[in-house]
Amino acid sequence: MDKIMNDYLMEIENYLKSMSDSERIDILKEIKSVILELQNNGVSTEQIIERLGNPKELAKVYLGKAISMNSKFSWRKFGAIFALCNSFVSVSGMLLLPFISTLSIALMIGGVITPIGGILKFVGQHMGFDIGGITIEMGAFTPSPMYSLPISIVIGVLMFWFGKVLWKLTIKYIQAISQKKKLI
Repeated sequence: MDKIMNDYLMEIENYLKSMSDSERIDILKEIKSVILELQNNGVSTEQIIERLGNPKELAKVYLGKAISMNSKFSWRKFGAIFALCNSFVSVSGMLLLPFISTLSIALMIGGVITPIGGILKFVGQHMGFDIGGITIEMGAFTPSPMYSLPISIVIGVLMFWFGKVLWKLTIKYIQAISQKKKLI
């Protein structure tokens, strides 16, 4: 393989840094295999690059496919979403994806923390002291400490559920974008 093709593969690898090592290596092996097959069939380096396209665009397709393969959350996937966002030049890639992915994480974390606060408030009330820093306020309404536990559980479940829904929408959006481009 010549220097131009090695540089091409290194550029793709650079765009795939947010992926796990095993995924990145598999993708690079697949692309290298295609390149070698084309070279063995007498296709010139320029024609191969023309056929495969811009390394950034090719990496973006693989990155989108890897992110959208399942909708489970992981911090590595969260980082990959931001890498994918940086590779888009459209407003949706620069604004929408980071916003909904970050909001989904914040809601899921808040959905876990809110009931914990309700439990602390409830236990504190039964032990005879009030934890002033933990309150639920909905406009002018502030529930008594006895009601803070069930209210915090309901709010926590709703926040967590809404966060999961936003995460799944993020993945579906990435799938829709990725389907516009084809893998090699």
